[in-house]
Order: sequence, then C-alpha cells, then structure tokens
Amino acid sequence: MNLSPSLWHFGHLTKLYLRNNQLVSLPADVAHLSNLVLLDVSSNKLHALPPELGDIASLKELLLSNNHLGLLPCELGKLFQLQKLG
Repeated sequence: MNLSPSLWHFGHLTKLYLRNNQLVSLPADVAHLSNLVLLDVSSNKLHALPPELGDIASLKELLLSNNHLGLLPCELGKLFQLQKLG
C-alpha cells in the first residue's frame, strides 16, 4: 500500500493510526506532521524508519510492533517528549 502524498499536508494532525496497512516504507515527509503526538505504524511490513521521524518534537507515542525493523535511526534520540516506544 502507498500513502497519498496529500496526507503530509495535514500538519494539524495530532494522532495518526496506520496499523495493519501492509506498509513497506514510511516516507521522510512524515516529518511535515510536526504536531503528531501519537504515530501508530504497528503491524505493517516496515524494514526501516526515516531518520526524519526524529524531527517530530511533539511525538509522545511511537508504536512500531510487528514490523521487520532491525535498527532504529539514532535520530529518534532527539524525541525528548517520547514516553512510549512500543
């Protein structure tokens, strides 16, 4: 499944649920959603995450379970508000 590029124009979003969508990648444009507090991409087919996720300073919950992730980008260390990484 591919995400519509228009999704990245909704910068006011605070929660985005993309679980169970057969996603194989998450574009770097996800960083345009600068007000996200929760991002759920669990139960997909992700092998990697874009380092730009580390630019979403408001992110408090990042749900990643049931993917094919080997490593997380070190840029996630910039997420000082992050309370839940699952």
